[in-house]
Amino acid sequence: MLCLPLVGCQVSPPAPAAFTPVTAQLLAQEGAVSLPPPPTFAPPRPTQEPELTPTPSPPANANPRPPATQELPLAMAEIIPTVNSRPSPTAPSIPTSRPPVASDQRPPALAVPFTTEWESISAADVQAILTNGHPLVIVTNWAAMPTGYKALRVDGRLPDDPLYPLGNGPAEDNLVHLAAVGDLMLARGLGTTIAGGNLAWPFANVAEVLRAADVTVGNLESSLGDVGQPAVKSYTFQAPPAAAQTLALAGFDVLSLANNHALDYGPDALLQGIGLLSQQGIATVGAGVKATAAHAPHFRQVNGLTLAFLGYVNVPVEGTGFDTQTWTATDTAPGLAWATPEQITADVTAARQQADLVIVILHSGYEYVEPPSPPQVAAARAAIDAGASLVLGHHAHVLQGIEFYKEGVIAYGLANFAFVIDGPPETAILNVWLDAAGVRQLEIVPAINVAGQPRLATAAEAATIRRQVYRLTTFVNPR
Repeated sequence: MLCLPLVGCQVSPPAPAAFTPVTAQLLAQEGAVSLPPPPTFAPPRPTQEPELTPTPSPPANANPRPPATQELPLAMAEIIPTVNSRPSPTAPSIPTSRPPVASDQRPPALAVPFTTEWESISAADVQAILTNGHPLVIVTNWAAMPTGYKALRVDGRLPDDPLYPLGNGPAEDNLVHLAAVGDLMLARGLGTTIAGGNLAWPFANVAEVLRAADVTVGNLESSLGDVGQPAVKSYTFQAPPAAAQTLALAGFDVLSLANNHALDYGPDALLQGIGLLSQQGIATVGAGVKATAAHAPHFRQVNGLTLAFLGYVNVPVEGTGFDTQTWTATDTAPGLAWATPEQITADVTAARQQADLVIVILHSGYEYVEPPSPPQVAAARAAIDAGASLVLGHHAHVLQGIEFYKEGVIAYGLANFAFVIDGPPETAILNVWLDAAGVRQLEIVPAINVAGQPRLATAAEAATIRRQVYRLTTFVNPR
């Protein structure tokens, strides 16, 4: 049994597959672009619940802090030397075919394998690559980005930016910028701050980034409202009613309620929370008044594309015996959408008939374990196999790897984003650019959870977080 502070006890998961020195040697022999160190796993935490570090609650009339400015990594010349030839690179263990979605001329994108620790380049250094080539760079139309690659920012800008230094082509109608984060738990200290009237404070440092996206998505890891009684389980969370306004101010558009805390205060509180969020223009998935509502997709028209969102949960039984699966919605009772490969296949197949792209939000995995669990992998891959383009995951309270699986992308774990918890503070915003063919581009925006309030990471922190995600991504994309 594994008992974790502020989370509770769960049945210990089976040991993950080993990433051995022999495996590392084979990867090196097969030409991986960069070989990260083997994944490390945190030791079990003490069984007793430690004292909480209180969230610093500013006075109700305090002005929210201005968003921090993200520092870009070092220029290309300081990271990777220019060479005089450019063989065709292949991202390690990631397929590179992806149909273009536009045939007209667009400015060039400098694409590198996603796990390369290289994010930005100066316009002054671009000419050397265009002239001489580079072993890691593919110069391509951004609309024809190879799977498993990312476009480098040029002077901090991507090709969809009107001020992109390499020029700009015609505006793309069928391009959607989605921002995704992990667990949002607005009780405890954050709830006290919100109830005191400072609605903007929890996301004050990151709201500008979240609101810049066309669609912003997260997982609401608590009940929301002021009715009901706490369930008999290890930990119960209820955010105040005003938290719905906090989430709207931060820019959230779609929230999954399919998790192990959504019914912490019973079905009446679940339905109250859905109503409060709806009043703020926030759609919910993964829970509802009965099974058909819990499994119903949210359809959203964005920039000429129809997106369908679905939400699911599949987590282990707690050590105390509480089983989240007992909250599964039925034909006569409110509840959650429980994740099984069969149910996900049926739901995604149906949604795909009415949408251009399907995005699945999945709450699954083992807490504080970096590799995804077998049920987590099975559910996520079932979604892609059925036609989903993107799976966004959480529950483990730590960052996990990103799998480029067949024609889709699975972000297994986005960690705690806004959560008063004594867990690792490293987290991230995942920027995703979607077009009619699926996922065009991914970008990790590193962040730090400081006593529940997220802020953008410093340059040094960002490099460490990206390295962690890239290491875990290599682990879940074996050759």
